Amino acid sequence: MELQQLKYFKTVAEMGKISDAAQALFVSAPAVSTSIARLEEELDTTLFDRTNNRIILNRQGQIFLRYVNQIFTSLDCAKTELRHSTMLQGQNVSIASVSSTQWVDMITAFSQEHPHFTLSCTSVKRQELVTNGLSDRYTFLLAGEDDIPLFYQGELESMFLFEERPVIMVHNDHPFARRTEVELSEILNETIFLPMEDYTLYEQLVKLFEGSSIPLPAGNAYSHLATQEMVSQGLGIVFATLHTAKSAALPIKYVSIRDRYEPWFSRLYWRKNHIFTDDEKCFKDFIGRYYQSNPM
Repeated sequence: MELQQLKYFKTVAEMGKISDAAQALFVSAPAVSTSIARLEEELDTTLFDRTNNRIILNRQGQIFLRYVNQIFTSLDCAKTELRHSTMLQGQNVSIASVSSTQWVDMITAFSQEHPHFTLSCTSVKRQELVTNGLSDRYTFLLAGEDDIPLFYQGELESMFLFEERPVIMVHNDHPFARRTEVELSEILNETIFLPMEDYTLYEQLVKLFEGSSIPLPAGNAYSHLATQEMVSQGLGIVFATLHTAKSAALPIKYVSIRDRYEPWFSRLYWRKNHIFTDDEKCFKDFIGRYYQSNPM
């Protein structure tokens, strides 16, 4: 039994006429008839009822068509997966991150040390992890411990990278810029830009303000890049984290928060029993060394 026979059979079954099927397949009608006859001989059953100039699936043909459709569906899925695999061949390491701004310095340092590598780093929302877990498209996940759903933690292994803490970003001309730390109560009368609610930092700020018995201030929520630009224009202050990417080109100062709070922990995650390529091992070793030698 050949794939071509199955293709001819499927086309005839769908079109109901040998001549129409032959035209669609760009072959002669006798070639299609011969292929169907050989297929029926091999299966030791008839697949069609012939009436006048039409050819109609019988009960056996309907059963066989169901399995033939499954074969072609599986082949289509295989082609899609192969195309995706081919696209990824040029990517040495594929990474997902919950908060991409936390990892800019590390990724930059890795790229400088390994210029021949191609890193694919994609931001993912925390809700995606809750719904789908870590996609097979990614080898590694850069995230905080609180970003990983409890039900999914058993599927992953991880490596501790660093403790994360909240800070504020202010313009260099702001009075807070001359300080090393501020208290939460001091910023309540400021124009404040908050992180998006889906970010780990937002949940940590909720805990921080609740722990200090201070209501979380109302503020507009924007991406880090947007708020960074607003602060650089002197439009207000914004909450960030200790490891947030800093731009020397912008007139921004990062100031610590004095109030007591529990730091949260960022880790490198990967699926259990994953067999690492040499490139992935290289990246994993580098990121461990990087945060050991660059503590904040």
